[in-house]
Amino acid sequence: MRKSSLNFSSSESDRGALEHLGFVKLQGIFSSQQVANARALVAANADLLYQTRSTPNSLHLAGFHRYPELEPLHELLTQNYRITKLLAEAAGGRVRTIGLSDITIDRSQEWHKDLLRGRFSGHLSSNFPCHDHNGTAYKVILYLQDSSTLKISKGSHKIDVNLDSDTFAIPEDPSTIHQVSTEIGDVVIIDICLSHRGSEESAVVRTREWNDKRILVSTVFGRDGATLTNQMELGNAFRLDDWLTRNSDRQHSGPMP
Repeated sequence: MRKSSLNFSSSESDRGALEHLGFVKLQGIFSSQQVANARALVAANADLLYQTRSTPNSLHLAGFHRYPELEPLHELLTQNYRITKLLAEAAGGRVRTIGLSDITIDRSQEWHKDLLRGRFSGHLSSNFPCHDHNGTAYKVILYLQDSSTLKISKGSHKIDVNLDSDTFAIPEDPSTIHQVSTEIGDVVIIDICLSHRGSEESAVVRTREWNDKRILVSTVFGRDGATLTNQMELGNAFRLDDWLTRNSDRQHSGPMP
């Protein structure tokens, strides 16, 4: 088995990593064939994605679980026993998805928390969502290629920041920053209160051949009945509607070659 100083192999250690660090990497959850099938499914339905950035090859589909064509991709994450068992244990009860799912292709992402931010933060009743609700909701991330683009700030899932701007999520202490490297089939789970970032814009500006495109698939689970789960689900519905309105004329033209 591949080793990492920040990888936790047992269920107890996985829960400990989520509780104390705010993230965990699960190795070898999916086979290389499952990942290849997932890439092919994204390629065949690339016309559902939107060019939401000025970079032409940068594509995004929020709420991809809504499309029957992409349901098998969502089920990869929602129907995996090791993932759902760990999440139920970490969250302290039954978990469910909340409608916050994403597919991105060659897309940069600055430091942020996956909480409702900006004008949507008003859907959160607590002024201290991370202090009050860390350990309630988690994002499951699957990269459809080897990846080392994810950076996290260890322990930041217990630290509240101003949600008016993502600049407040930039770690003040560089020693907390850890780069997460994954191989095909690995899954990363993060507390949605964790400060993290993806690729730099400079890394995604060049046009890539299909086989080299960087694809990320994710969905968010929350403890059923929890305040944060319910508020994130409702607020995200408004955020998704806003996203669709803003990007209505930016849909990709067709499947990937």
